[in-house]
Amino acid sequence: MTMQTEDSQTTAPRPKRVRRTGPYKAGDARREAILEAAIEHFSQWGYFNSSMPKIAAEVGLTKAGLIHHFGSKEALLSAVLELRDQRAVSAFFAEDFRNDPLRYFRQVAAQAAFNESQPGLTQMFTILAAESSNEEHPAHEFFRQRYANIIEHTSALLDKMVAAGTLLPGTDVRQVASEMLAVVDGFTIQWALAKPPISLHDTIRNYLDRLAKSITTNGRGLDD
Repeated sequence: MTMQTEDSQTTAPRPKRVRRTGPYKAGDARREAILEAAIEHFSQWGYFNSSMPKIAAEVGLTKAGLIHHFGSKEALLSAVLELRDQRAVSAFFAEDFRNDPLRYFRQVAAQAAFNESQPGLTQMFTILAAESSNEEHPAHEFFRQRYANIIEHTSALLDKMVAAGTLLPGTDVRQVASEMLAVVDGFTIQWALAKPPISLHDTIRNYLDRLAKSITTNGRGLDD
């Protein structure tokens, strides 16, 4: 799912930063370099077609050296997913929604355009989300918690808009949040499979335009 939530940025406790020096600081820098290389490889070739030795070589390491930092390809994947989410949250909430649903829906569409610009990583993310329904999958807990958080925090955001009078009173915000999650993910899967490709941004934006017209108090769409 491409959508992020305000509360995940504004209410989640932030871990205390610890000043690291010497070999610890160097180790952090090496881990960051590995993550950047892994994001690039996963974006271009996807998770299964990406090579641990090639990722290691890009940052001047052997495969054994990479394993020293991340333990396994699955552990590297988990770190990439977490970093991707952190960056998406920051990008998504650079704009103040001011209880304006049109601002919010436009930002969701913009996030879809960003995901479309990273086809390898987005396709990998979509595949792993489906695979992670298996409790033995290394990313199972990550996706389980992520989807629960998206629904919870999006519901809270929409509920504030109902209270502010910009969404219709009586709107079932949890149902809307669940529907958005399902539709955006479903369109992303269709986009990943489509030959010739469809526009993920346009498809999701058209859906959000119809949604906005049906639940905003002024009945306006994204282009109004």
